[in-house]
Amino acid sequence: MSPLNCSFHDVDKLMKVLQLAVHVPTFILGLILNLLAIRGFSMVLKKRWPDYAATCIYMINLAIFDLLQVLSLPLKMVLPHVQAPLSAFCTMAECLYFISMYGSIFTICFISVDRFLAIQYPLLVSHHRSPRKIFMTCCAIWVLVWAGSTPVYNFHDTSGEYKCFHNMSNGTWSAEVFFPCEVFGFLLPLAIIGFCSFKSIRILLGRGHYTQDWVQHKASICTIAASLAVFVVSFLPVHLGFFLQFMVRNGFILECGAKQNISFFLQLSLCFSNINCCLDVFCYYFVIKEFRMDIKAHRPSRAQLVLQDTMTTRE
Repeated sequence: MSPLNCSFHDVDKLMKVLQLAVHVPTFILGLILNLLAIRGFSMVLKKRWPDYAATCIYMINLAIFDLLQVLSLPLKMVLPHVQAPLSAFCTMAECLYFISMYGSIFTICFISVDRFLAIQYPLLVSHHRSPRKIFMTCCAIWVLVWAGSTPVYNFHDTSGEYKCFHNMSNGTWSAEVFFPCEVFGFLLPLAIIGFCSFKSIRILLGRGHYTQDWVQHKASICTIAASLAVFVVSFLPVHLGFFLQFMVRNGFILECGAKQNISFFLQLSLCFSNINCCLDVFCYYFVIKEFRMDIKAHRPSRAQLVLQDTMTTRE
């Protein structure tokens, strides 16, 4: 088949079935679990326990981004298969989806940095960290992702027919737009999260021979490793698919079969990356469980320094 006549009808038809099978249970579970997570962490904040305030703020922020991603799934299932009623409505749906994705990435990145600093420099961090500063950090993340969403406004050429999440303009795939988004939106956060996670695990392993909290440290090591694995599995295939599609749209890949395979891979990786909004829930509930264990024990939360990013906060 000529590259000029390359059809993606079969790919889109198959993805329509797969998206239905993945997105429906993801939407139901993600909606329920993230709402419960927000409620749970909000209740902890209302009780004014300073030991857990910073972690709760970060976790609520991450849960809100995950909830936005969940709410965007019905739009992502329907809009690619119908003509968009208004270009502004299409832009809103695409902004909602990508803001939730990159908001989650940046929030996880800041949590990893904060956790590493709490493990490496606990005394220093305790004097320079407060719920107000964590809240301002989360606000900065929202400003960052909203500002970074400006390329979405030019995703489509409104002079012709288009469908949401499909047939993006050539300008969207230009090197000037693509590489900054790829580098600052994924590769840099991945490097930071990987560095902080490996350093945190190394420090905890080094403390295993002389600490009385080795059981908590061991659990924390597993949690950090699992969080890193979930992040890589959720977001690495998507950004690899973006890169391959960039190669297609800029004429580096011309063979029709390769284009079809890349289109399928990109849509499939986007589909399964949405499961991340459910996987994050395991992190939320492990943290809440740790809160309860520390409260019942009536002792300072040393495990919280390691598990997610909590330590005693001083105004």
